[in-house]
Amino acid sequence: MNKTISVNIGGRVFNIEERAFDVLNRYLAAIRSYFEGNDSTDEIISDIELRLAELFHERLTDQKQVITEADVQHVMSVMGKPEEFGDDKDETHSATGSGYQRHSKRVFRDPDNKIVAGVCGGLGTYLGWDPLILRLLFVIMFIFWGTGILIYIILALVIPMARTTAEKLQMRGEPVTVENISRKVSESFDEVKEDIKDFGKKNNITNESARGFASKLGELASDLVDFLVKVITMVFTILGKAIGVVLFFGAMAGIIAIVALFLGLEFGMGTVQSDFFSEDLLRGFSKAVFANETQRWLFMIGALLTLLIPMIAILLLAGRILFSYRRIPAYSGIILLTLWFIGISLSAVTGIILVKEFQIETSVSESLTIAQPEGDVLYVGAPETDGPIYKFRAGFGEGHFFYKGDVTFPGLDSTDIVYIGRNQFTVALNSTDSLYRLDIQRAAHGATQKDAVMHTKAIETREVSSGDNLTIFPYFALMEGQKIRNQQVKYVLSIPVGKKVHFNSNAHEIMHDVPNITNTLDSDMVGKTWVMTNEGLALEGYVAPMTENEKVTTY
Repeated sequence: MNKTISVNIGGRVFNIEERAFDVLNRYLAAIRSYFEGNDSTDEIISDIELRLAELFHERLTDQKQVITEADVQHVMSVMGKPEEFGDDKDETHSATGSGYQRHSKRVFRDPDNKIVAGVCGGLGTYLGWDPLILRLLFVIMFIFWGTGILIYIILALVIPMARTTAEKLQMRGEPVTVENISRKVSESFDEVKEDIKDFGKKNNITNESARGFASKLGELASDLVDFLVKVITMVFTILGKAIGVVLFFGAMAGIIAIVALFLGLEFGMGTVQSDFFSEDLLRGFSKAVFANETQRWLFMIGALLTLLIPMIAILLLAGRILFSYRRIPAYSGIILLTLWFIGISLSAVTGIILVKEFQIETSVSESLTIAQPEGDVLYVGAPETDGPIYKFRAGFGEGHFFYKGDVTFPGLDSTDIVYIGRNQFTVALNSTDSLYRLDIQRAAHGATQKDAVMHTKAIETREVSSGDNLTIFPYFALMEGQKIRNQQVKYVLSIPVGKKVHFNSNAHEIMHDVPNITNTLDSDMVGKTWVMTNEGLALEGYVAPMTENEKVTTY
């Protein structure tokens, strides 16, 4: 067990073993002693500590949070020891520092060679070009294409400024060692002294003073760019927080709605409550569609996971945006991804099984006995009702779900009805005899032929024929316990030539694309009498236009 202490190095707090601290303390004391008497000692030591903090931070991991003696020895070998310094070192050693190979360059903005923000100076140093060439290129792009300023601003936002001595060395590809730091600081200090000495000379305005004025203008422009960078950064930060708020509340609303939907909590679905979304509807739908309870629950669990996991992921992302979490534990992502794939798999498997319940289609046609009218006109319509009239939306098999007390179906207890679908009615030519005939065609799907036939027989319909009237109830019903297998019902009234049919005012409730020789819409056929011709239904009193042959014969 080793004793640790907390130290502040370059503005960062580290936990370091006591023995490692002693070694580091002696190292820094030796460096300070080496540079004692140098005018820039404090600045050299400050830059060295900043570099030491960077190197120590690179040595830390999630599993290792304490600086050891081995870490200190490694950093000392990188930075170099005072006894290795000296003016007699050759250029190669000075560039490499303690046997380390030359470092790769990093892109920074150069504060010592800037006119506006130091972008051209930094890129020139990195590429080995004269910054003047890059400045000319930006000016040319601005004059001819208008993009120079935009590209420059983007680069100023993206590329960091080389503020410390270590960063300035990295910009030039030089190893960040104690010797190089001291050399760079001394050079900067000497330049400052020369500037002060030149400023003290009382001469006329020279090129140097003009250059100083240009430098001041450059600094002003640089400050302006830095201000713009800060403003743009603040705007993007606020925008990011706003997006985080939207994602957070959106994800929370989604999670509440999904869980409430799964648990059947109607109060949790107040925002989506409608005829299509309700607690009873979803429960009845799942029971009427799935073959058994096991299949139903597996699909519901799969659907819950498939929908819920993305909402949780969005919620975590929103939390990271709003509260600046550094990262989300890796195992959390693995768990969420695993649950999501499980949900998709369950939904897919149960969906495939459910599809097999619809693989066989069958239709059954049956002739119904109807009363023949005393005259030549049969009156067709839907039953009159004093109760509520239910409208059915297209898009879901033109059907809907109804439960206790929601619908009145002739001869059926509404509490036993699980599904109601709309009937279709049309007419055809009866060319075999002179009777009105009514056929009913029922269709359904099933896993086998036997199942499909059984599902067609389960369809409940209502029609009444009396005297001159034929009344057809607009809807068919499935009783509770029956399975929904895309059931459909179609009535076909066959009319002999010369016979007539009158569509009552409420006949539009049952009519479905009734053919006629004038292509009149169903809604426009209501309330009128139509006669069957060899070509099809024609409005009573309708006179067909003469053909060319008829015109010639008449002439």
